[in-house]
Amino acid sequence: MKKNRLFLFILFWLIYLGPVKAWCDNDTLLSYVFSQLDMNNVELRRLREEYAQSVLDVKDAKAGYGPSIDLLVTGTYMPDPLIGRVTVDVGDILSAVNIPGSQAVNPANQYITLYSGMEQTQYQFQLTVTQPLFTWGKISSAVKIYYAASEVKHLQILDKQYQLESEIQTRLAALYYIRQIRSYLDEEQEYAEKLISISEQVAQNGLLLQQKVMEARIQAMEIDIARAGIDDEYTKMLSALETLTGLSVEELEAIRFLPDKTSADEMLTKDMKMLQEEAVSQDRLTLQILQKLIEISELTENVSKASVYWKPDMALQLSLDYSGSRFPLVETDWYRKDDSNLNITLALKTTVWDGGKKINDIKRSESKSMLSAIQYEEAELKLKHTVQEQYNQMLLSKTKADYQMLKVETKNSLIDQAEKAYRTGYGSEADLITAQIEKCTAQIEMIQNILSYMTAYYTLQYLTE
Repeated sequence: MKKNRLFLFILFWLIYLGPVKAWCDNDTLLSYVFSQLDMNNVELRRLREEYAQSVLDVKDAKAGYGPSIDLLVTGTYMPDPLIGRVTVDVGDILSAVNIPGSQAVNPANQYITLYSGMEQTQYQFQLTVTQPLFTWGKISSAVKIYYAASEVKHLQILDKQYQLESEIQTRLAALYYIRQIRSYLDEEQEYAEKLISISEQVAQNGLLLQQKVMEARIQAMEIDIARAGIDDEYTKMLSALETLTGLSVEELEAIRFLPDKTSADEMLTKDMKMLQEEAVSQDRLTLQILQKLIEISELTENVSKASVYWKPDMALQLSLDYSGSRFPLVETDWYRKDDSNLNITLALKTTVWDGGKKINDIKRSESKSMLSAIQYEEAELKLKHTVQEQYNQMLLSKTKADYQMLKVETKNSLIDQAEKAYRTGYGSEADLITAQIEKCTAQIEMIQNILSYMTAYYTLQYLTE
């Protein structure tokens, strides 16, 4: 019996601690969460569908190099054909012929059919083959435009994925620190309730003003408000992660992500100028996207210049037609009838004048090229400023967190003094509890600054790595 219990106990802990051990590994945990992000995130799925459409656009553009083949088939049924049966009376024919020495023949109601009339069905077949010969490079430029646009879609997927992964790490870190803040608030709430109880007892004995009791209750109410606010932030953080990854709230609450504060400290040892240079390097996906947009603008400008006046496009067209009352090879003596036709056409098409629209298109394309270059410069400047802001935010948050740490150490000393004074009868329990509440407040502020520190770090990591 004891062996069975031992076996069940070991089996329980193997099942229970298996996933817990996995969650303890940050890399394994993030790999799992990122895989869920990759499968379930709506934004990534939308971008992938847009990328798939852009690949089809490239194929459509490449199809412009080859011929287009069109087939038109029509069939007509006429209950009452336009031309009916044509006949001639035999008597009319014989009366017009005078043969000497012959006897008169007078046939009655005898007719000869000259034409049996139109058939009730008519068919027409038309096969047209059109092959562009010369377009001043417009087809090749269109292919390059759509290919560059497809690359932009692909880069947007990668950039959005890295951005969302950074956001997930930030929110998981926020959950970790919010849980710590909640524990300190719970501890602070217990101290506040004790303080209210002690204050009410002392006030009943006449040793404390009722105003002090009200102040203790107000302090406890402030803690309740802070707890409600932090619970709301916790719920919002879970909801945001659920939307990002598709994981349930229960799965997210089971995750125990440990923020990598050591890496954040190493980030702060780097020179800010170097981080700015890394943020604006050619490897940045954001800048690669903008570079592709500049390329698209330049190609669009080439297309506009190739479409200007007196620049004709040349194409070859072959057209094979057939029309008749029956399908080909089915009608009688089809090879004797002239029902088919073959045409070979060489066409030139150009715009002579359209009120200056072509010139305006060229100027508009040139303006868009300049605008794309300006946006690239603006993005570089914005990235540098963002790096500087986040770097300064890390410095400020670290300074504040160190300051709060000193306050916590000071509060520990005050708590020791108040505890000694209370035990020796020189101090009150209310003073001791008040010092403990102040320590919890300092700890909460320290955690808040560490959270701000880590948030700035993950932003810098996304911008520079």
